Amino acid sequence: MATAFKYAYAHPPFNFLGHFSASQWTAFQAWVAQRQGNFPNISLFYRIRAQQLRKTAGVLEQFYNTVNDQQLSPTFSKDLWKPGDNGHFTYPYDDDHLPMVMMSKVKLRFKEMLQRDEEAVFAMNHLRCVIEKNEDAAQDSYDFTQPSNTKSNDTPDTLQPLLAKINGYFSKPEYAAVLVDDVNTLYQGQPYFRVNQADTPTAYELFVMNHSDPSIPIAIKEQGAVET
Repeated sequence: MATAFKYAYAHPPFNFLGHFSASQWTAFQAWVAQRQGNFPNISLFYRIRAQQLRKTAGVLEQFYNTVNDQQLSPTFSKDLWKPGDNGHFTYPYDDDHLPMVMMSKVKLRFKEMLQRDEEAVFAMNHLRCVIEKNEDAAQDSYDFTQPSNTKSNDTPDTLQPLLAKINGYFSKPEYAAVLVDDVNTLYQGQPYFRVNQADTPTAYELFVMNHSDPSIPIAIKEQGAVET
């Protein structure tokens, strides 16, 4: 039974679905080429956003630094919160070995005052984290279209080396099952494989099932015999 599934979208969102055809790759590269000039504006947007947040953070920190009940300041430390080499956040060790039972009785009576301090410090820390996030987004958007590659050729991180890396896979036989050249092969413009098993078999799949010369009409092979 045929379904509405298509082999590959030649337009956004480019759902490759495991298989990737040459015609779709060409359409994707054209789409990228039309839009790679947008990255400077994206980077500028995040830079402006980070600068606006710095002003907000400055006002917030200045307010809590005045003598209301006590002077408060953010505890956010970039070195402390920086993720490790494997992307996991390291635990910030605190002096949390106090006798919790005794402390809980004292803290219960100071709950309103402690909550005020906690919420104030959290707000300042959170804003600094958001600033870091926007600064990283601005830097990543700027670096992505630069010609230099900061990593090895095996793991590129900029646009052109990434496109060149993908393009090079089409010539390798080990990727023939998922990177299908549907432009320069026998079945031009047709996919080799189905996206969904319920889809109609492709011309290539029928040919493989037939085990016949390409000049012979394609038929489905069943139990060792070819039905005509």
